[in-house]
Order: sequence, then C-alpha cells, then structure tokens
Amino acid sequence: MTTAAPNVVFMLADNVGVGDLSCYGGSVATPRLDRLATEGMRFDNFNTEAQCTPTRGALLTGRMPLRTGTFRVPLPGEPGDYGLSPWEYTVADLFTDAGYATACYGKWHLGNVPGRFPTDQGFDEWWGISESSDEASYTAHPLYPDDWHRPQILQSQRGEAPRGFNDFNLDTRPFMDEQITSRTIEFIERSTADDRPFFVYASFTNLHPPMIAHPDFADAETAYAANMAELDARAGQILDALDALGVADNTIVVWASDNAATEAMGSSSGEWRGKFGGGWEGSIRAPAMIRWPGHVPAGVVTDQIVATYDWLPTLAAMATESDRVPTDRPIDGIDMSPFMLGKADESGRDDFVFLGSDGQPVSVKWKTMKVHFRVAMSDSWTAPILTRQIPAIYDLADDPGEEVDLMDTQLTVAWVIRAAMAPIVALRQSATQYPHIPPGAEFHGYD
Repeated sequence: MTTAAPNVVFMLADNVGVGDLSCYGGSVATPRLDRLATEGMRFDNFNTEAQCTPTRGALLTGRMPLRTGTFRVPLPGEPGDYGLSPWEYTVADLFTDAGYATACYGKWHLGNVPGRFPTDQGFDEWWGISESSDEASYTAHPLYPDDWHRPQILQSQRGEAPRGFNDFNLDTRPFMDEQITSRTIEFIERSTADDRPFFVYASFTNLHPPMIAHPDFADAETAYAANMAELDARAGQILDALDALGVADNTIVVWASDNAATEAMGSSSGEWRGKFGGGWEGSIRAPAMIRWPGHVPAGVVTDQIVATYDWLPTLAAMATESDRVPTDRPIDGIDMSPFMLGKADESGRDDFVFLGSDGQPVSVKWKTMKVHFRVAMSDSWTAPILTRQIPAIYDLADDPGEEVDLMDTQLTVAWVIRAAMAPIVALRQSATQYPHIPPGAEFHGYD
C-alpha cells in the first residue's frame, strides 16, 4: 500500500437523477459507472442542493450555500456579482496549499467576473463555461439581440484573466464533454510525468439542456439515452487513463451528480417522489460513488445520509490534510473518512436541510423521517413553494413516495418536528456570530 499523497479525480455530472444509472435501476446501460460503483462505495442517500450554483458552492467550500451567498443567482439588474466571494477557501485552495497540481475543466457556474473564476479560486488552470449549458442555445433564438453577450468557452491559467477559446453555441455544445475528458486525461498525464499529486475537477455538461447527442452516440433512441451513454463512456476513458498510467491504486475517484432528476430531460428519480427543485426526495437525492483501491471497501451500497458539503472535509482527511480545513468560519461538512474507509458503520450525519432558492428551509430529513415545512405546487422547478399550515411528516423507510402524511394519521409522531427543527435552529444561532454572506456581496472575512 503506497504512502504517497493520493491523487483526487472528482467527476460531476449535471442533473442526473438517482434512478438514471443502471446500477440504480436506470433504463440506459452504464457499465463503466456500474463497475466503478462495485469497486468502491455507492451512496443511495446522497443529497444535493436546489440548483446548480448552490450545489457547486457547497461542494467546493464545505459550507451550506446560505452561508456563502450561493443559494441563488442574482437576477439581471440586481446589485452584486454572483458566485463565490474571493474570500472563500475552496477544496482547490486546500489541495494547492498541500502541493497538488489542480485543474478544473467544464462548467463552473460560481462567478463570471475577475476574482470569481476558477483560477481565482484555487485552480491552476481552467477550460470551460462560466455559466450554464442553456447559454449554448441563446444566440440561435431569432430575437436574441446582436449587441448582447455572445456566450463563449473560456480558458485561463492562475494569475491570468480568462480568454476566449471558442463560441459556445449549438455547434460546440455536443463536444463539450469530449473536450472535458480529453483535457482531464492530458492533465493527469502531465501531472504524473511531473511526479506531482493532482486534484482534477471534471465538471461535465450532460444532462443539462440543450441535450444534443455527440456524433459517436447519435444512434441512441433519444437524446437522453445518448447523453447518459456518453457520460458513462467519458468516465470510463478517465478510469482507463488512470490504469494506463499506473496510478489508479493511489487515486481517489468520486463520481456524483450536482442535482437530481429533471422533468424536461426525462431523467429518473427511481422510487422517490418529485423532480429537481421541489423538496421531495426525488428532487434531493442524486447518484454518487467513491473508489480508492485498498482503502475504500469494495462492493458497499449504503443508505447513510451524505451531503454535498461533506466532500471537502472528507477528501482533506483522506489526503491527511485536515489541518488545512478553515477554522475561522462555519464548516457544515462532516469528515466522513472513517465511514468511507470502512472504519465506522455510520456516516456521522443524521440530518439534511433542503433550502429553497429563497434560502429558507423547504424540508428536513432526520434519520429515516422527513418533515416538510413548505411544499412545491408541482414538479416544475419554477413552481411556487407554499408554506404548510402544519408541517407534514413522512417515514421514508415505509413510504419512499412520501404519500402518507403521518400528521394526518397519527399525531403521536409530532415530536419528529422538534428533531427536524434542531439543525435549522443551530444554523440560525450560528448566523448570529457568523452572518450569512448575501448573494453578490463583496466579503473580506469575519471580525
């Protein structure tokens, strides 16, 4: 067993539901990801945030998006710049400080002004899009003004302003994940040749609309099937590169999705109710897995609660760099390395608070129970969210579809509301000492 610092490859898909991979019961074959899951630990209770920016902010900082001002993106004309304040300390900063080569390829969605690009936030290099994939279709609309911003694929090195690489449009959209994969592999090859440990964040663009099949996968019946097949193949190419370079055994590989299934993409929530953005389990749970040969036990499937913001402290601990995790701000993530390394039976997390795009709690999961304080009026991510007169309680162990409100049938479970309120109360109390950073705010630290 090697004692060298482990490499880290973090692959993030976009809007893949918990029922989309074939190892989760999906209809499209995903053999490479299925194999990756059997070679490590597969999470059936991995919890994400309401949208892309909140989840990515949580992933990179180990902090709830309400704290970092990333729980929503300011609308055009609103004051401030969206994304992470330059003050935030990211997982890329942590690995850079530990002597790693770091790179981000693909979708960023955490800032588009100087100080808020990936190479301002800890990465040595970046190639990708600063916003989201929907921009690829903007200029194709006949009413899109000629003098407005033309979406671009950008690239930058640490200390440089991003420069344009190519237009981002319907012609370049199908080739994004191919480019992300080839650049990720080239970076791994280069870092290995330099004998440097590496952290690479491969942030794929599928399954986000517009979904246009890459020519190599265009024979699939639907764009959904084509893009799922491509995601699987691209992950396989990166895994094959690790094998070919002889570094697979010393590389932590994480594959996860940033958000849950979406109605428009035809993706699947499996047995769970709801879609992206609503607060039901199907709008929170997403697929995730981790592999580290000889360290993470193989073949484990777990229903322990894991949150997106748990990755920063967990990966830091696996790399023996926990001392670099900030102590001057609240870190909401839990170090789950004992659990993921097979040294503990539980993840250490009993609850998960799902926040709406207004930053207020929608639902809270506590152990196997679920309390809804508010409810979305439909599966549409744009649907109004209304406050309930009395919170609803569901037992996920017996009712994965969240169909039977126990407050209607047995008031004897009302005590569960107190358990669900505990993390909300703790968050509010913490904010008295560490006020939440508003979206778009310039922030320079706590007094």
